Amino acid sequence: MPYVPSKKTDGKSTDREVIDGAVECLANEVVSKISDNLSLLIQYKLAFMDVAKSLYFTSCGIGINKRVELAQAIRDVGAEYDYEGAYLGELNYAITRFIQRVPQLLVAKKKWKDELRYWVYARTVAALIYAARHTEHFGTGIDGVFEDIKDEYKRRVNPAYEAAQILKNGDCYDTPYYTRLIELVDEAGTLIGHQEVMLKRSDTTLHQDLLDFSVVVKKK
Repeated sequence: MPYVPSKKTDGKSTDREVIDGAVECLANEVVSKISDNLSLLIQYKLAFMDVAKSLYFTSCGIGINKRVELAQAIRDVGAEYDYEGAYLGELNYAITRFIQRVPQLLVAKKKWKDELRYWVYARTVAALIYAARHTEHFGTGIDGVFEDIKDEYKRRVNPAYEAAQILKNGDCYDTPYYTRLIELVDEAGTLIGHQEVMLKRSDTTLHQDLLDFSVVVKKK
């Protein structure tokens, strides 16, 4: 969720800085408790639910801890906009940053070698689905936020990772309709990245992982 204002927005907004500080505290706490691959799922579920419950039970007398601190930061930033549900955008931003910072910190601390593997993606999605299901009865939209984060994570991260795996290992789709990768290059022929092309199955493309074409893009 990139809609939370930053200094890029108006030259003065500190919304992201406030939330980022609280995210960093929670991410470090969770990293300290991750001992194996399965514990990522467990710790994510606990963190998501602690933050969600704290947001929901705004008047509860829970002692301040790192998880409640993040919820407080989300509430405080959202309150500045003075409309019902404003904090939901801040929650989306916070959890979106959190699921990126935890793997980054694990790699920095040499507990992991890679920030993203398929099992990391799958267990992150599982925790987001869990949080969505277990907050639906709140009736506040918090469940929708977790669902939206899952969808954004799928759209923004997984396709690029999947493309890298297709180029490395080969594709596995031979359905009547499928996608194949094509290169984007600059005017000098330097590779910039890849895009998907939607195709009907044919003998020409069926066994290609990367099409025999490229899209040339020009700098502004």
